[in-house]
Amino acid sequence: MQIQGPNGKVVLVGDEGRLKVESVSIPEDKHLNFEEKVFSVYFEVDPTGADDYFFYLQNTGALDLYITDIRISVSSATAVYYEHVIGTPSYTSETACDVTNRSLGSAKTLPAIANYDVNITGLTSQGVIFFEEQATANERKKLHTTSNILIPQGQAVAFRRGAATGTIECVVSVVEAEG
Repeated sequence: MQIQGPNGKVVLVGDEGRLKVESVSIPEDKHLNFEEKVFSVYFEVDPTGADDYFFYLQNTGALDLYITDIRISVSSATAVYYEHVIGTPSYTSETACDVTNRSLGSAKTLPAIANYDVNITGLTSQGVIFFEEQATANERKKLHTTSNILIPQGQAVAFRRGAATGTIECVVSVVEAEG
Protein backbone atom coordinates (compact mmCIF):
# COMPACT_ATOMS: atom_id res chain seq x y z
CA MET A 1 0.00 0.00 0.00
CA GLN A 2 1.24 3.44 -0.82
CA ILE A 3 0.13 6.70 0.78
CA GLN A 4 0.64 9.74 -1.37
CA GLY A 5 0.05 13.34 -0.30
CA PRO A 6 -1.55 16.06 -2.45
CA ASN A 7 1.91 17.38 -3.32
CA GLY A 8 2.88 14.00 -4.85
CA LYS A 9 5.19 12.96 -2.02
CA VAL A 10 4.99 9.40 -0.74
CA VAL A 11 4.96 8.58 2.99
CA LEU A 12 7.81 6.31 4.11
CA VAL A 13 7.00 3.08 5.96
CA GLY A 14 9.64 1.35 8.11
CA ASP A 15 10.42 -2.38 8.36
CA GLU A 16 7.94 -2.73 11.25
CA GLY A 17 5.08 -1.30 9.22
CA ARG A 18 5.14 2.09 10.96
CA LEU A 19 5.02 5.45 9.27
CA LYS A 20 8.25 7.42 9.44
CA VAL A 21 7.26 10.87 10.59
CA GLU A 22 8.75 13.92 12.26
CA SER A 23 6.84 16.15 14.59
CA VAL A 24 7.14 19.14 16.82
CA SER A 25 5.26 19.18 20.10
CA ILE A 26 4.46 22.16 22.28
CA PRO A 27 3.03 22.29 25.79
CA GLU A 28 -0.76 22.39 25.98
CA ASP A 29 -0.87 25.83 27.63
CA LYS A 30 1.30 27.28 24.85
CA HIS A 31 -1.09 25.81 22.26
CA LEU A 32 -4.07 27.25 24.17
CA ASN A 33 -2.35 30.63 24.33
CA PHE A 34 -2.46 30.67 20.52
CA GLU A 35 -6.23 30.26 20.99
CA GLU A 36 -6.19 33.24 23.43
CA LYS A 37 -7.32 31.04 26.37
CA VAL A 38 -4.50 31.57 28.92
CA PHE A 39 -4.80 34.23 31.62
CA SER A 40 -2.74 35.72 34.43
CA VAL A 41 -4.85 36.61 37.49
CA TYR A 42 -2.93 39.05 39.70
CA PHE A 43 -3.66 40.52 43.12
CA GLU A 44 -2.00 41.89 46.24
CA VAL A 45 -3.85 41.81 49.56
CA ASP A 46 -3.24 41.97 53.32
CA PRO A 47 -5.83 39.69 54.96
CA THR A 48 -7.11 40.88 58.33
CA GLY A 49 -6.59 37.74 60.38
CA ALA A 50 -5.51 34.12 60.65
CA ASP A 51 -7.40 31.57 58.55
CA ASP A 52 -9.05 34.24 56.40
CA TYR A 53 -9.94 33.49 52.80
CA PHE A 54 -8.41 36.20 50.63
CA PHE A 55 -8.91 35.00 47.01
CA TYR A 56 -11.97 33.53 45.29
CA LEU A 57 -12.22 32.11 41.75
CA GLN A 58 -15.46 30.68 40.37
CA ASN A 59 -15.93 29.31 36.85
CA THR A 60 -18.88 31.11 35.23
CA GLY A 61 -18.23 29.81 31.71
CA ALA A 62 -19.40 26.76 29.80
CA LEU A 63 -15.93 25.15 29.57
CA ASP A 64 -13.66 23.84 32.32
CA LEU A 65 -10.94 26.09 33.74
CA TYR A 66 -7.54 24.85 34.84
CA ILE A 67 -5.11 26.40 37.29
CA THR A 68 -1.70 25.36 35.97
CA ASP A 69 0.48 27.17 38.47
CA ILE A 70 0.47 29.69 41.29
CA ARG A 71 3.27 32.14 42.06
CA ILE A 72 2.98 33.60 45.53
CA SER A 73 5.01 35.73 47.93
CA VAL A 74 4.12 36.82 51.48
CA SER A 75 5.67 39.52 53.66
CA SER A 76 5.74 37.26 56.73
CA ALA A 77 6.00 33.52 57.26
CA THR A 78 2.74 31.60 56.90
CA ALA A 79 1.13 28.63 55.24
CA VAL A 80 -1.25 29.23 52.34
CA TYR A 81 -4.04 26.75 51.60
CA TYR A 82 -5.63 26.27 48.16
CA GLU A 83 -9.12 24.85 48.70
CA HIS A 84 -12.22 23.67 46.86
CA VAL A 85 -15.08 25.73 48.33
CA ILE A 86 -18.85 26.02 48.16
CA GLY A 87 -21.14 28.78 49.35
CA THR A 88 -21.74 32.40 48.49
CA PRO A 89 -18.79 34.68 49.15
CA SER A 90 -19.36 37.70 51.36
CA TYR A 91 -16.79 40.46 51.07
CA THR A 92 -15.52 43.25 53.31
CA SER A 93 -14.19 45.25 50.35
CA GLU A 94 -14.56 43.10 47.22
CA THR A 95 -11.96 43.89 44.57
CA ALA A 96 -11.73 42.35 41.12
CA CYS A 97 -8.33 40.85 40.32
CA ASP A 98 -6.25 42.19 37.45
CA VAL A 99 -6.83 39.62 34.70
CA THR A 100 -4.55 39.72 31.66
CA ASN A 101 -4.92 37.53 28.59
CA ARG A 102 -1.45 36.16 27.80
CA SER A 103 -2.16 36.56 24.11
CA LEU A 104 -1.47 40.29 24.27
CA GLY A 105 -4.03 42.42 22.47
CA SER A 106 -6.72 39.74 22.68
CA ALA A 107 -10.24 40.87 23.54
CA LYS A 108 -11.13 37.46 25.09
CA THR A 109 -11.89 37.61 28.80
CA LEU A 110 -11.69 34.99 31.53
CA PRO A 111 -15.15 33.45 32.08
CA ALA A 112 -14.90 33.58 35.86
CA ILE A 113 -15.42 35.60 39.01
CA ALA A 114 -11.92 36.42 40.26
CA ASN A 115 -11.93 38.58 43.40
CA TYR A 116 -9.73 39.24 46.39
CA ASP A 117 -10.49 40.77 49.77
CA VAL A 118 -9.08 41.08 53.28
CA ASN A 119 -11.59 38.55 54.64
CA ILE A 120 -13.96 36.55 52.44
CA THR A 121 -16.64 34.77 54.46
CA GLY A 122 -19.66 32.60 53.56
CA LEU A 123 -17.49 29.81 52.13
CA THR A 124 -17.27 26.20 53.27
CA SER A 125 -14.17 24.16 52.49
CA GLN A 126 -14.71 20.93 50.59
CA GLY A 127 -11.05 20.04 51.05
CA VAL A 128 -7.51 21.32 50.78
CA ILE A 129 -6.15 20.78 47.27
CA PHE A 130 -2.60 21.99 48.03
CA PHE A 131 -0.81 24.04 50.64
CA GLU A 132 2.33 26.12 50.41
CA GLU A 133 4.61 26.62 53.41
CA GLN A 134 5.97 30.15 53.21
CA ALA A 135 8.71 29.88 55.85
CA THR A 136 10.70 32.88 54.59
CA ALA A 137 9.27 36.37 54.14
CA ASN A 138 9.29 37.90 50.65
CA GLU A 139 10.39 34.69 48.94
CA ARG A 140 8.39 33.81 45.84
CA LYS A 141 7.11 30.24 45.72
CA LYS A 142 5.75 28.53 42.64
CA LEU A 143 3.26 25.71 42.79
CA HIS A 144 3.21 23.83 39.51
CA THR A 145 1.12 20.73 39.06
CA THR A 146 1.01 18.70 35.86
CA SER A 147 -2.47 17.47 36.80
CA ASN A 148 -3.67 21.07 37.18
CA ILE A 149 -6.55 22.15 39.40
CA LEU A 150 -9.69 21.48 37.32
CA ILE A 151 -12.59 23.87 37.94
CA PRO A 152 -15.80 22.75 36.19
CA GLN A 153 -18.65 25.15 35.44
CA GLY A 154 -20.07 26.65 38.65
CA GLN A 155 -17.30 25.30 40.91
CA ALA A 156 -14.91 27.48 42.90
CA VAL A 157 -11.57 27.60 44.66
CA ALA A 158 -10.44 29.94 47.41
CA PHE A 159 -7.07 30.65 49.02
CA ARG A 160 -6.68 30.93 52.80
CA ARG A 161 -3.76 32.20 54.87
CA GLY A 162 -2.73 30.43 58.09
CA ALA A 163 -0.95 33.22 60.03
CA ALA A 164 -2.52 36.48 61.16
CA THR A 165 -0.33 39.08 59.43
CA GLY A 166 1.38 39.81 56.14
CA THR A 167 0.77 41.08 52.64
CA ILE A 168 0.29 38.48 49.92
CA GLU A 169 1.22 39.05 46.28
CA CYS A 170 0.09 36.38 43.82
CA VAL A 171 -0.30 35.47 40.15
CA VAL A 172 -2.57 32.54 39.31
CA SER A 173 -2.22 31.01 35.83
CA VAL A 174 -5.67 30.04 34.53
CA VAL A 175 -6.41 28.23 31.28
CA GLU A 176 -9.79 27.82 29.62
CA ALA A 177 -10.26 24.34 28.15
CA GLU A 178 -10.86 23.79 24.46
CA GLY A 179 -14.46 23.33 23.41
